Amino acid sequence: MKNLTDTRPHIVIATTAFAPFIGGAEVAVQEIIKRTSDSFRYTVVTARMDAALSARETWNDVDVVRVGWGTPLDKLWLIVIFPWYARKLQPKLVWAVMASYAGAAACFNKIISGSSYVLTLQEGDDLNRIEHRLRFVMLLFKQIFTRAESVQTIAHFLAVWAKKMGATSELVVVPNGVSCDAFFLENEKKLEYRTEVREENKIPDSAFVILSVSRLVEKNGISDLIEALKVLPEMHLLLVGDGNLRQALEAQAVSIQNRVHFLGTQQQSELKQIAAAADVFCRPAHSEGQGIAFLEALCMGLPVVATNVGGIPEIIEHDVHGLLVEPYRIEQLAQALATVQGDQARRTQMVTVGSNHVKQFSWDLLVPQIKNWLSSNIK
Repeated sequence: MKNLTDTRPHIVIATTAFAPFIGGAEVAVQEIIKRTSDSFRYTVVTARMDAALSARETWNDVDVVRVGWGTPLDKLWLIVIFPWYARKLQPKLVWAVMASYAGAAACFNKIISGSSYVLTLQEGDDLNRIEHRLRFVMLLFKQIFTRAESVQTIAHFLAVWAKKMGATSELVVVPNGVSCDAFFLENEKKLEYRTEVREENKIPDSAFVILSVSRLVEKNGISDLIEALKVLPEMHLLLVGDGNLRQALEAQAVSIQNRVHFLGTQQQSELKQIAAAADVFCRPAHSEGQGIAFLEALCMGLPVVATNVGGIPEIIEHDVHGLLVEPYRIEQLAQALATVQGDQARRTQMVTVGSNHVKQFSWDLLVPQIKNWLSSNIK
């Protein structure tokens, strides 16, 4: 129930997924909520998608409403039922996160009630595939862009796409950020965890170790990384994350299973300990909105090998903070990893430059920009 003495403007966030479902977009929304809750009162309306989750709960003093019954159809139900919640909650602003089910929900609400909304684009899937998948409803899909009062994107290529989809409103580019303090370890601790993690996973002290943090889904290219590893006999892979491809990837890696270490989902505090055992970060994604994991890698003192797709080139400069290769090119990927392994001086330089570069992506610098954007759209 609303506190009548609470004068903060009320913003309803429409998002297809929210904690405990965590991806780059969800991490960003949580950081923004935590850092702007002194200025705004938030309610999150999201798809339930898991019957074990409560239909309503409080997260960080924010009301979270999960609609549906715990099935994949909840995403569609979010579109249908969202106008009812918007009418009930009477927010000052609706904020739609991504032009998917949540964006459609906010758009549908505007069509019914006339209530304005702003849209954030965090899309990490291949944009051509999105357009192909939605080709039969493209005219309806474009309404999400054309009816938004303002569009904020995490990368310039998404701003270009928004224009292609018909957006004529204000376009604001503010990347996702990172909190480097959360990934800091003293050198003494780094050495301690380096030894501990390598011993736990039976990795020789002399081995060159790759860290990858990724949902195990097709778009993140982990299959390409495992193939590249097959021609890099001195390298080990610490793979953090889980997903529907895990079983297939484990089968693919069976011939080098002593060098591919599936660690599953890990907490942030554990991630920096695992990273202490690594020499390079790699996620050869086929598509990417931006990739908070690459910024986290720079925070943890690792050079990056990544692909030249989506928003990655906007945060990782080739041969400066790491190396960029073309997606699906396994030979290029293997060569880039071998290059980083073979040139210690170059690797050290990348780490030094990367540690300074990542400072401009601090949430402390970026969240005020999002706060100003939201404030400017509250009527």
